[in-house]
Amino acid sequence: MSSRSPLVLFMRGLRQRCPVCGKGKIFKGFFKTYERCPVCQFVFEREPGYYTGAIAINLVVTELLIVAVAVPVAASQAFSIPAMALIGAVLCIGLPLLFYRPSKSLWISLDHVIHPVEE
Repeated sequence: MSSRSPLVLFMRGLRQRCPVCGKGKIFKGFFKTYERCPVCQFVFEREPGYYTGAIAINLVVTELLIVAVAVPVAASQAFSIPAMALIGAVLCIGLPLLFYRPSKSLWISLDHVIHPVEE
């Protein structure tokens, strides 16, 4: 399989590795990304506003998971209204934080599939 195949790039995104070389880490802290790949010097943020797509991915995944949990819980009426509000608040705050890194690294990989750069 080629190093530019969508499947390889998707797997690199899930592993939070550089889409070009597959070895360099994207993150140096929980929220902080490297400006460049430590191995191949690929620039992660290509332009201002680059991570807007990552925000969209995070938003869609979070909303789908909230609906997948909230609708059955509300339909079952197993919890009181305050308990459902607490569950909803935890999901609305926790899921975007949980998916922050994967959505950002998947966006970098997806953009590399669409707009590859020369190695």
